[in-house]
Amino acid sequence: MDLEKLYFVVAENLHKLELSEIWPGFAPLKFALYDAEKCFFDGGYIEKTDAFCANTSTLYNGEQIAIWMVQDKLDGAVLTAKLVHEMFHGFQTLNAWSCWPNEMEALSKYTYSAENLSLKLRENELLLALLERFDEAAYSELLSLKKYRSIRFPYEFTYESKVEQIEGTANYVEWQALRMLDEEKADSLIAQMRSELTDAGRLFPIRISCYSSGALMINAMRSAGEYSFTPVDRPAIIERLSSVAPAALDDGRLPADEARFAEVSHALEQFNAQTRSMVASALEKNELVLSGPLELAAVNIYDARRLDRFITSTYFMMYRDGEGEKLIQGSFVIRLDDDGMIDKVYRMA
Repeated sequence: MDLEKLYFVVAENLHKLELSEIWPGFAPLKFALYDAEKCFFDGGYIEKTDAFCANTSTLYNGEQIAIWMVQDKLDGAVLTAKLVHEMFHGFQTLNAWSCWPNEMEALSKYTYSAENLSLKLRENELLLALLERFDEAAYSELLSLKKYRSIRFPYEFTYESKVEQIEGTANYVEWQALRMLDEEKADSLIAQMRSELTDAGRLFPIRISCYSSGALMINAMRSAGEYSFTPVDRPAIIERLSSVAPAALDDGRLPADEARFAEVSHALEQFNAQTRSMVASALEKNELVLSGPLELAAVNIYDARRLDRFITSTYFMMYRDGEGEKLIQGSFVIRLDDDGMIDKVYRMA
């Protein structure tokens, strides 16, 4: 992959965008493209260090930048929009947004429930309907379901809302930037969101679908004339729900909701079985990478899973020892001890 050529395609596309029209005060950041061996940043090749890991916004030489690992061939407009997504995370950091979810805590505390997520699946259907045409009744139903879940499942709802505020806003900005560059590819992104949000299996792990539901929640609130673009201390939807009455449900079920509940229950069973299989396969392979006790610093939270004292992490993990913070690349199953410290790390099968 020619990183230099791709870099200047993205740079040219960025000049076509009016990002402040998407979000007031938002402007492009410097960015880097890298692969397994090389890194191209700010117009030239630089030494690739451990700072270049995953797709994110990071502090590099005292400056907030966006980075993207080039693995597959990506269309220039799509890649530009994805980098705008990461730049927006930098914008959130620079503007001191304080509603970031505690991802490591959520790995342990978030409880997957078919009741909660079958209602969320209904919310997703309403968000997609509101994307097609704003309807006051659908919007009211959406808010009342969210208010019910915020009362019935407070931890889970708050976590989802924080992910939707952080990742959903970035996904919204990505979508709008892509619309400016290529309307047809933006339509393809919406089709992808539609597929994700109507598939019960895509609710697991929950964090991933929140990118799309968060973006469409902004769209719904903007259509209702209720969205504020000011920096946030807590998710916008939680602010909005303060004056909303919860839905009156029978044991957490919607009328004629049995099929949706069964669909989510089946998907949850499959998710749990897959997680057990991932852990069992790694233990059977028994390729030991690290032995503790060591402090777990970070995992790839995008699709991380938790099973009892085991955590899965794809692509990388970080830990701390007496010499400081260290990153190792690969996919791992991490076993924690009774104190939450790393006991063993196995390479994933």
